[in-house]
Amino acid sequence: MIGPLARYQRLVPFLNQGQPKGTVKFTQSHYDVAGGMFDPFWKNLPLTNIHDSITPDALHQLYQGVLVHIINWVQKLMSKDELDRRVQCLPPTYGVRHFRNGITSLKQVSGSEKKNIGKILLACLAPDIHANAIKACRAILDFIYLALYGSHDEETLSYMEGALGEWHKNRDYFLEAGVRDHLNIPKFHSLIHYVDNIRKFGTINNYNTELFERLHIDFAKQGWRASNRRNHFPQMIQWLSCREKILSFVSYQSWLQSIRVESMAKEGVKACTYQYTIAKFPAEPHKSLVRIVISHSAPNFLPCLKLFLNSLLNIPQSSSRALNADLPIKSVDVWHQFKLRPDSQVDGEVVEEVVKAIPIRRKAASSRFDNVIVLSSDTAESTSLQGKFLCLSIL
Repeated sequence: MIGPLARYQRLVPFLNQGQPKGTVKFTQSHYDVAGGMFDPFWKNLPLTNIHDSITPDALHQLYQGVLVHIINWVQKLMSKDELDRRVQCLPPTYGVRHFRNGITSLKQVSGSEKKNIGKILLACLAPDIHANAIKACRAILDFIYLALYGSHDEETLSYMEGALGEWHKNRDYFLEAGVRDHLNIPKFHSLIHYVDNIRKFGTINNYNTELFERLHIDFAKQGWRASNRRNHFPQMIQWLSCREKILSFVSYQSWLQSIRVESMAKEGVKACTYQYTIAKFPAEPHKSLVRIVISHSAPNFLPCLKLFLNSLLNIPQSSSRALNADLPIKSVDVWHQFKLRPDSQVDGEVVEEVVKAIPIRRKAASSRFDNVIVLSSDTAESTSLQGKFLCLSIL
């Protein structure tokens, strides 16, 4: 079979025959630039703006395009080994992937891995990188996270324009440092059209290719893995049907839970809007209180435990009297993690958070204690933590 490029190469001599002198001759470059489309369908449609058909794509433009360029430029500024060393030095924490071997060793980096790299990139820049380069990288990261908002108004769109303006203000440092000869990169140029496209077509999750790639995992890959690889199509369909029934039942349970919460709210009872799960057996059963104070580095554990037990009494004692009292127990069961499912969604999916508190022991060479921010009033905002909030160190 003859491909379109080979077929065009055979036609070039015939296309040039009979052409008057002074006219443009057909060459290979015409095919490369125009893609073989010399008579587009929209040329006689005066009200058609063909550029509106190219909508933003967060996966291939932002993560697999813009962020890849930023990572490569940072590696040239500080060297790949230095960036890997800083990435490896970052402590493991919730919601952030710990790249134990750095990021240079990654092969065929996926979009999710690019997202995890973007979360830690800014923390690895200072203090050796120039301030303008840090500002430029921060502006790009701000723009990416703002563009991924599930809803927008004029205020958030102004934030995007401000971040893009900050990028244009500081991007020339990459030219001065010799990292790039020019910044005429199509994927960076596409950023200036994001705000207009959001105003016209809505948020970018409506036309992001990441959704369809995700559906390929849910509907094809997982169904294939659940089959026995023989006559797999009926098995995949049955597996998908079972999952749809389960999701329908879960949705029904959530609806009943929302009705229960509303009824409790009417009665003046404050209901818990999240669910948590914990292991059936503790990681360290019957651990003495003294060992907890030492291994968890929690010198205030005993007085806090006394106050907590005092609050459970029908008639609580005064704080001073409760602190002077002796504890009725000498040991407690210790769990190292629990899973929390809040009543919220991220990118349309319910995220299950894992909170860990792992002390130094034989099976764990380093300790890990996640911090949990508890919003203690309705005035607190989860985006900027305005209002009252309480920060706890989980034990």
